[in-house]
Amino acid sequence: MIKALNHIAITVKNLNESIDWYRDKFGFKLVSKHQYQDMYFALISLKKIKIELFCFNKTTKPLPDYRKKLMDDLIVIGTKHVCFEVDNLDLMVSKLHNQKVDIIGEQDTSAFGGRYIFIKDCNGILIELYEFKFTLLQNNPLAEKN
Repeated sequence: MIKALNHIAITVKNLNESIDWYRDKFGFKLVSKHQYQDMYFALISLKKIKIELFCFNKTTKPLPDYRKKLMDDLIVIGTKHVCFEVDNLDLMVSKLHNQKVDIIGEQDTSAFGGRYIFIKDCNGILIELYEFKFTLLQNNPLAEKN
């Protein structure tokens, strides 16, 4: 039986820059950093969230163009983005805007309840920021009944 989501793995173009970015923007802490042959990797964490960052230095391939735009990427099979739940979306967006983070589009409401917006990290990877507001999904024929 699955117990929990253990970590998310992301390949980055520069390991140290990415560690610093996630620390400075969200407060992630470095847990460990390693090298295995030409692969450099680090584990960062914030509360119960763990992210494993991989870097292959000169052999790391850039993010394909179709992965840089949300709607272009959503139609392709595979993992899409990381979503961080925040207490106050307006405050987080203001903080990140002041730190010159690339904010994608405008805040929107979620079909699941709450509000969200997308940003890009220092590698161009999409990250969703989500503020949960509980709303019952009653009368939704597609929702699984418990």
